[in-house]
Amino acid sequence: MKKILLIVLFTLTLFGNNNACKLDVYFGNGVDNDSAAAEKSMKKLRIFMQDHSPQKFTIENEGVTYNFKYAHNETYGVINDLIETFWQLYDSGQISKMYFSFVAGALNGLDNTNPANSAYIQRLQNIINQYNLNTGVMLNQYRDNSFSKNHNVLLVAHSQGNLFGNKMYELFSSDEKKRFAMVSVATPADHVAKGGGYTTLDNDPVIMLILDSLPSNASGFGHSFVESYLNNPTYKSVEAIANNINAAVDLLDKNSCSTYKYFRWIAYMCPSRSDTELEVGIYGSRVNSSGAWLKEELVANDSKIRIPFGSNGQCPLQGWDYRTDVSAYDKNGCNAYTFDDTSGGYHTLEYIASQTYDNGYTCTKYKMSLNITEKLRALQK
Repeated sequence: MKKILLIVLFTLTLFGNNNACKLDVYFGNGVDNDSAAAEKSMKKLRIFMQDHSPQKFTIENEGVTYNFKYAHNETYGVINDLIETFWQLYDSGQISKMYFSFVAGALNGLDNTNPANSAYIQRLQNIINQYNLNTGVMLNQYRDNSFSKNHNVLLVAHSQGNLFGNKMYELFSSDEKKRFAMVSVATPADHVAKGGGYTTLDNDPVIMLILDSLPSNASGFGHSFVESYLNNPTYKSVEAIANNINAAVDLLDKNSCSTYKYFRWIAYMCPSRSDTELEVGIYGSRVNSSGAWLKEELVANDSKIRIPFGSNGQCPLQGWDYRTDVSAYDKNGCNAYTFDDTSGGYHTLEYIASQTYDNGYTCTKYKMSLNITEKLRALQK
């Protein structure tokens, strides 16, 4: 019993504070999909990603590090859904009002339920009202079920679902946008929110009719999310979709699930500058949710005046005076070196903010500026 309790406590410790890095993968459906159909496609997407990216989407971690959900785009019949789609294209600026009016009128004429002009106008108004309502429902769903819990959100959208996804991104706050990524499949839009990847078959009979939609980038025929895009092993779209999703997950992991944990000081001696001028570059290393170190990045620059040294009050720096030459960091003709007095050179912010480096041999006396400290502290939030 005690062993079981310890396991439970360990699990809570391991994952309880990692909630901000939990990923909610949403499927956004297209035209003429009821809730059951949208949920079925979401389940197919889950199996697809567990098969094609087993390291990121391990079956054991479902519900722990990630969840699959769906943001349902309500259907009101094929004709109404199509008119709504073209209204969204007009609302986003992709097509003109005249073009929308022409297509909507033609679609309306395909059935005989509203032959009168007044009825047609009312039909359009009902569709627009419903679209606005659905937009608000989806926005609240993302906020209540994901963003309010500090989860990251990845939307994999198909067909009309892409138009809702792009609209959501417009409405998100700046913080919500940081936690959002989108991958498009068979998109009628002319862009993907946040520059996400997309896949459209060159013989998709639906998308090829949409004015100014993104050009096709994969060979194949069909429009169905599952049958045409996910389940046809002869199409490169299968690999493309998996790669786009993996890239989006990596981006979210880097931007939202990694923090700067360790820093390194790099000092520069620049021949074009005075010997008394000290330039310092501060490099940060991120650690992601798995504990892996990511690529080191320059995060701040600082400058100071070297302490006078020598009989002439100058700093006669020579190459051999450097504690450790690190030529990999050389830039703009300046020679890089670390004046750190410990091995490794990587430290927590608390350490480097509290230290004063004082070395008479290199005429270097340096303590990090308060404004630089605050800048680095902000990177850890």
